Amino acid sequence: MTTNKKIQKTCYIYTRVSTAIQVDGYSLEAQEERLRKEAEHRGYKVTEVYSDEGKSGKNIAGRDAFKQMLEDIQTKKERPDYVYVFKLSRFGRNAADTLNSLQILEDFGVSLLCVEDGIDSAGAAGKLMIAVYAAVAEAERENIHVQTMAGRWQKAKNGGWNGGFAPYGYRLEDGELKIAEDEADLIREIFNMYIEGKTGINTIARRLNERGFKKKIRNNANTDRIGASFVKAVLDNPVYAGYLPYGRRKTEKIDGTRNEFHVVKQSEFEMYEGKHEAIIPRETWEIAQSKRKENGYVREKTHSLEHSHILSGILKCPICGASMYGNVNRKKKKDGSGYYKDCWYYVARTAKQ
Repeated sequence: MTTNKKIQKTCYIYTRVSTAIQVDGYSLEAQEERLRKEAEHRGYKVTEVYSDEGKSGKNIAGRDAFKQMLEDIQTKKERPDYVYVFKLSRFGRNAADTLNSLQILEDFGVSLLCVEDGIDSAGAAGKLMIAVYAAVAEAERENIHVQTMAGRWQKAKNGGWNGGFAPYGYRLEDGELKIAEDEADLIREIFNMYIEGKTGINTIARRLNERGFKKKIRNNANTDRIGASFVKAVLDNPVYAGYLPYGRRKTEKIDGTRNEFHVVKQSEFEMYEGKHEAIIPRETWEIAQSKRKENGYVREKTHSLEHSHILSGILKCPICGASMYGNVNRKKKKDGSGYYKDCWYYVARTAKQ
């Protein structure tokens, strides 16, 4: 006589937090503890735990643990019966992503249980509720975004710093910009060189390096050399004149994609009077901007259109550490009909010829 041993059902646990939610008490640990108790209550064995910390639920692009969970469900022989999540919003805040991910689970015989919401995808009613809740979660996320941006706009309008790294020349003190004198002299020198002479951005960078100026390494910088991109960023930043810009960059959806976005610089944006102290006089700023408009035209490429130096600014000189840019060496035909030799290479702009 043989007896059939009851096989214990299994589940995966998935937890996710953004910074704000973690502060509000829904930490990864708190979610996992709640889900483990639920699994024990239902008689399920937890076989894997996947956690994404500080990740938005607007899409799955940056959620490595979530993507790994979906991959394991599709590739492992021993699949769970369920995926447990604290709430559906932890699974996703984008309706399309949520439903697509749920479909992957169901394709491999895995159900979704949203503990706090009381939703089980194993039944028809549960699937309907997930569709409704997913739409609500997405609408809530969009509403949070709108409210956040409105708050940022109001703070900028009142002259307050909206967060992020302080611009070079300033330090953050209790959320406010304060002049960092050990950096501010370089800012003043860049503006003075630009408005007093006929030098361009690249020449200014080269001469500053030759004169021994060093850029303090902080934030995402990895070299103390002064590059043309740094000089340009300084000259174009109205913060140094006591202004606070708002809307210089905008996150836009990439055409043809569902949940992919990129940051786009805006040619027009609002500027407000900042509460912080200016590093340069307002008159200096205005002169510099007039000159930037005169010199800031885009040069049209006329030769070697098939050559695109995609590594320009990315490659670094192994000797001096300066950024390297593409260059082309051409020799004309004697009859003037074109070029018979056209080779291209990368060179550091600060290199001495």
